[in-house]
Amino acid sequence: MVRIGILLTNPRTELKKGELVDTSHLEWAQSVSKKFVTKRSKECPQKFGRYGIPADVAIGAYIQNALTGKDVEVDYIMPTEISKARLKSNDLNFLLIYDILEAFHTDKTPEKRVYNNLKKCLLEAKNVYPPREYQEFIYSKINYYNYLLEKKVDVLPTFTMTGAEYRKMGHEVALDRVFEFQARECPGPIIGKPVYGQEGKDIEWFTDKKDRVLLSMFLKKCMNKYPGLVFQQMVKGFGDKTSCPELRMFFLGNEYKYSVCAIESNGKCFFHPEAEGGTLKAPLSKLKGVTQKILKKLPAIVMPNGVRLPRLITRLDMGYLVDGKYRPFVNEVEFVPSLYTEYKPLRKELIGYIGHCAKQMVKITRHYVEKRSGKPSRTPNPPSKRVLKRHTLKRK
Repeated sequence: MVRIGILLTNPRTELKKGELVDTSHLEWAQSVSKKFVTKRSKECPQKFGRYGIPADVAIGAYIQNALTGKDVEVDYIMPTEISKARLKSNDLNFLLIYDILEAFHTDKTPEKRVYNNLKKCLLEAKNVYPPREYQEFIYSKINYYNYLLEKKVDVLPTFTMTGAEYRKMGHEVALDRVFEFQARECPGPIIGKPVYGQEGKDIEWFTDKKDRVLLSMFLKKCMNKYPGLVFQQMVKGFGDKTSCPELRMFFLGNEYKYSVCAIESNGKCFFHPEAEGGTLKAPLSKLKGVTQKILKKLPAIVMPNGVRLPRLITRLDMGYLVDGKYRPFVNEVEFVPSLYTEYKPLRKELIGYIGHCAKQMVKITRHYVEKRSGKPSRTPNPPSKRVLKRHTLKRK
């Protein structure tokens, strides 16, 4: 028997974030416990279905009910239930939506009790996917921007500063260093982003030295709250207009799956590229080639015991226009990203993504168990296309 643990986020958090999956027509999701079924707000029940379940629960349900292997158990672990013993009881535990970053921003308990417990448990656990080293690499924009630059991957002109560096050089010197970078690398506006930042929180932009007071306040606030800061060239209109969009490109393992463009200033309007049935004009074929090369340059997934595992979810957020000219660059790298589950035109791709993710998790776990023990694990025959079709949509 193979046991897979999934660290779940709170369904109410997913409701707030708009990350519930409509499973009313999915046969394999009908047995999901009612405690995971959440009623949507009045703003969108008709558009997306009145009820939904979080994507991480949907993936677990697919493993349990749509795959033919009967020797796999799924352990749904709520944030308040996380413990060293619970994690140890599973063969492998997966972070899909809930992780250190999510806990950091959503924990409202006194002294962040849930966040600190999760952090302690994950530091000591040896069977969490992805492993702690890879988590920290992606959490820190400083780490992965500098890594990408070393690997000759295109990013915008970038200047990083850790909290330790800030305290060592002093506040006034830190201010001077930021403006020196601006004058040297990108005359014009720059944007400041915090390490451990999420969903655009605590982001600010600065025009020139006239903004010294604003930058001073920003540094003091963020260095007291976050491990460090990243400053980059600000591309006019980036992510706010379809004329200068950010394309969020989803991979499962090493395989490209789909892309979404989110125009936040228009009230979270989402667009597919034209090549995938949408309206967004984007050079998708070129960008797929660029991102495939970037994915190969990212660090491998290596567990603490040395077992190397396949990738699961990776999202590369790409810009590709600077001053109206084609110039692809990486803006963000994610391993527990928003899947845009409430973007209705995405339903077909989303359900397929959930199914592929479930199968990849089982594959990863079996590989881990086999390499850990040195003995081959029993791998049932893969489900046929006919079986998958039967489990995807409830018969009318």
